[in-house]
Formats: sequence, structure tokens, C-alpha cells
Amino acid sequence: MNIVRVIFWVLFLSVLGTIGLLTFDLLKGDGNGIVGGIDLSNIVNYLIYLFLGYTFWYAFKQKIGWLQNVMMSGLMIILTIILLEWICGIVLKTQAQNAPKIEGPTHSMMPDKDLGYKPKPNSTHTGIRTKDGQVIYSITYSTDANSLRITPIDSIKPRTKYAQFYGCSMTFGEGVHNNETLPYYFAKFDSTYRSYNFAYSGYGPHQMLARLETENVKKIVKENTGIAFYVFINDHVNRVLGTLTNFSYNGGEVPYFHEVNNELKHDGLIKDTRKFRSWVFGQLSKSNILKVFKIGYPFRITEKDYELTAEIMAQASRDYKKQFGNDNFYVIIYPTTVDSSLIINLLKQKGVKVLDYSKLFNPLEKKYAIPYDEHPTALANEVLIKQLVKDIN
Repeated sequence: MNIVRVIFWVLFLSVLGTIGLLTFDLLKGDGNGIVGGIDLSNIVNYLIYLFLGYTFWYAFKQKIGWLQNVMMSGLMIILTIILLEWICGIVLKTQAQNAPKIEGPTHSMMPDKDLGYKPKPNSTHTGIRTKDGQVIYSITYSTDANSLRITPIDSIKPRTKYAQFYGCSMTFGEGVHNNETLPYYFAKFDSTYRSYNFAYSGYGPHQMLARLETENVKKIVKENTGIAFYVFINDHVNRVLGTLTNFSYNGGEVPYFHEVNNELKHDGLIKDTRKFRSWVFGQLSKSNILKVFKIGYPFRITEKDYELTAEIMAQASRDYKKQFGNDNFYVIIYPTTVDSSLIINLLKQKGVKVLDYSKLFNPLEKKYAIPYDEHPTALANEVLIKQLVKDIN
């Protein structure tokens, strides 16, 4: 075996071994690319470039036909992808220049081992959203020692019952003040309740279930009797699955629930338990091609995905009943322009109480939606809660 071939195999085995160590670190270690104190994540890049360059030269030097074809095909594919990425980058830049420049809001966020992330406790934060530098809204919210958004009480009357609210930014109150959220209006229109806002931006039913499983909510809620609500929107199915588009938002810092032999299983956070998938999604989320053509993964949401989401909410209702001794748990279907019959039927089949407000109002109307933002206005929150209080009472 001549020296040229020896160098080829040395480079090949070096690349293979380094990738193997990185894969092992990704699946079984901490996934930071450092093995034995050596940062292999940078070394492997240089090794791959060196190996490909040498292999290209080796194929033509030795006149190996099949290897020449493989290298040329691979080179054409890589150059095509690079060209498409460059063109799509220009398209994205042009679209950004022609569209309104929407910025914000920022969030007061910190890691959490069970929920993935949560608001910082005992803090006050101002979230500002702007369009071309003009303020759309500027809201200030405060959190308590349990990282819950504080819901102000506008009376001194004793409140003997609790109202727990779970959900995403719609429930948390993105874009509205402390006295304009769903929990606030509920306590305002029924003064016998004290509201607890367990929602936060980007949350889904998996955060609700993780909280009920891993935290003693009973220690937070002081009253002995009351009611609980989960506010559902269709995008929560994407969040449960941890789709590519959702991963781009949270980086896998969310609880991972899945079914094994028809039983719901909780395996910690997605980034920790699905490391290889998270790494792949992290790379794909940078692609200009996928962004321009709005390509996500999975390519479509199936009935099975809705069934998993419904089962998570059903398990949350069961856990709630264990902790609080009543079945006053309701899923609220938030007003939407899409068909919600599938999730409603699945929830009812599982014995979950559903309040269908999907046609209560059009969430896209100006008076119900914050301009250049998908979140509800204070009026939308007020209208929904008035209907809720009427139905509950």
C-alpha cells in the first residue's frame, strides 16, 4: 500500500472516529462537543474539509472512475445548496426590507428543570413591541415568588375560592396590563375567586402537566376549593410535538411527553432526551431555504398528534383532581377561524369538560387582536371572561 492510500485511510478513520465520539457525546454525554477535555466540534470541521479535499485530489490522481463520479456529484449537490441558500438569503433580506420592522417584546425568562423556562420570580419587567420604531404596546408585568404573573385584586372582600389558569401567552396576557388579563377579569367579575396565572409565553399543555406532576401546586394555591381552566389554541399541538418551527422558538427547552404502549410517558426536556433530533433541528432552523418555502417537520399534523395532545390535557385533569379533590377542570377552546371539532371530540371522549368558545368572536378582528400581533386585546379577554363567568355560574 503506497503512502497516498495510507494518508487517505488515516484521514477517513480520523473523520469517522471523531464523528463517532461526537455522536456518543451527543447521545450519552452533555452534548457540548468536548471529549476528554478536547473540543472536537471544531477539529471535526477541519478534518472533514481536509478529507474531502484530499479525496477529491486522490480520485483524479489515481483515476478512480467511481470515486470521481461520487466526488463530482457530491460537489455539485453542495454547490447547488450553497447557491440556493445564498439566493434565499437575499429573498429573506428583501422581504425584511419591504415589510414593517416588528421588534419585541423581550421577556423576563430563566431556565427551569421541569418546565424548560419560566418568568423570573419577584421581578418587574416591561415588554415593548414596536413597528418601524413606533411603540405598538408597552406593558409592565410583575411576578411573585412562585414565578406567576401577579393578578391584582380590586377589592378587600375575602375570596374563598381559587381560579387556576393554565395556557400560553394568550392566558398570560402578552401585550396587555396586569388588570387586562383573563385571570384578572375572572376575579373582577366574580369576587369570590382569587385568580392564579400559571400561564406563560410559548407554553402548552405539556407545561401544565409537568407542573402538576412535578410541583405541589397545592402549596401555591391557598384556598381549599375552586376551579381550573386550560385555554387551548390549535398551535399547542405543534408545541407538544416539538416541531421544527416550534424548536426554533424554544430550542427544545420544553417537557417531552410521548406514548409508549398506549401509556403517557414523561422523559424530561426535549433537548435532554432527544439530543440527536434537537441537534438536527438546530442546524435546520438556520436554513434560508426552509425559511423561504416555510418547510417544517413533521410535514403535517395527524389525528394521532391531536390524540396525544388531548391525552396530556386529560392526564392533567386527573392530576388536578388528585391534588384538589374535585373535578372542576375545564378546557376552554379559544376563539379561532379553524375547525376545532377534532380536539373537542377527543377531549370529550376522555371525559374532559370542554367550553367551546371557538365561535365566540373572530380573533382576527381589529378590536380583538393587537395590531401587528396575534395576541388578544383587553376587550377580547373581557368578552371571553364575561361568557365564561355566565356559563360557570
